[in-house]
Parts: sequence; structure tokens; C-alpha cells
Amino acid sequence: MNRMFKKLFGRHKEADNHVYAPVNGTVVPLKEVSDPVFSSGVMGEGFGVQPSDGNIVAPVAGTVTMVANTKHAVGFTMDNGLEVLIHMGVDTVDLKGAPFTISVKPQDQVRGGQAIATMDLDQVKAAGLDNVIIVVITNSKDNLDQLTVADGEHSAGDEIGTATAKS
Repeated sequence: MNRMFKKLFGRHKEADNHVYAPVNGTVVPLKEVSDPVFSSGVMGEGFGVQPSDGNIVAPVAGTVTMVANTKHAVGFTMDNGLEVLIHMGVDTVDLKGAPFTISVKPQDQVRGGQAIATMDLDQVKAAGLDNVIIVVITNSKDNLDQLTVADGEHSAGDEIGTATAKS
């Protein structure tokens, strides 16, 4: 009876549909990132951030679903079912993980704005690569209702928009 009472009258955890700046820097529209696979929208809707430092935080609240072996990308699933990928740099997979330190693992629960990684921007630049941070919702086509993101200068962990799923 007590469980039923809590279910009927207890507080339900409100899903966090916010999108957070994944790093200090300038948020830009996805079409402006240098990687054509992302800028074309083929990987899903999203945005880029030109970073001013290498301290990376979770762009959404949810469950960590994937950490690339080369540490350049981390995947999340939000409570609303949207699947989000953060991709650190363009062609950084070629660096075999060297500029990255990842502090999360699959199945970890994260809050939006929680520290998840560091990226050595100097090492990425020395390799002649673009250090843009790309965030995309990989299941946009089937599940995304609306993504709103405020462009411009933001601090890591700032709420910069929302990602709502289709009902």
C-alpha cells in the first residue's frame, strides 16, 4: 500500500531536457563546424563549440552509453530517450587517445555540466587538427521533437537550450 501511495502521490523525478555548454567557448551552429559528416546533419541535429580550454562537461543529464576506445567521443542517453554524442575535435581519432583523459565509463549516471573529460588543446593544434567540440543527437530523425540552443559565448555547464523528444 505504501508503494502504491508513493507512486500515486509521490514526487516524480522531472526529466532534465536541458542542453548544457560542454566547454568554455563559443557555441556555433552545426553547419559551421569543419567536419562535413557533422555539418551536413547526417549524424543528427546539434551544435559545435570553439573551446577556450580543454575541460569538458556532460552536455546533457543521463546515462553514459559509450566511450570510444580512442577517447575522442562519449555517448549518452537522456531520460527522454534521446541519444547524444559529444565528439572532441575533428579527425582526433587519429591521435589514438593521447590528448584525452576520460573520467566516466558506460553505465555512469551524469548530471548536465558534470566534468567528464579533459582535452589537451595544444596537442590537438600541434597535430594540425580542429579542436571544435561537436554535440549531436544521433537519433534526431526518429525521436527528436525540438532542439533549441543559444549561440555565442558560454561557460561550461551553462544551460544553453533544450532537447525534447517526440511523445
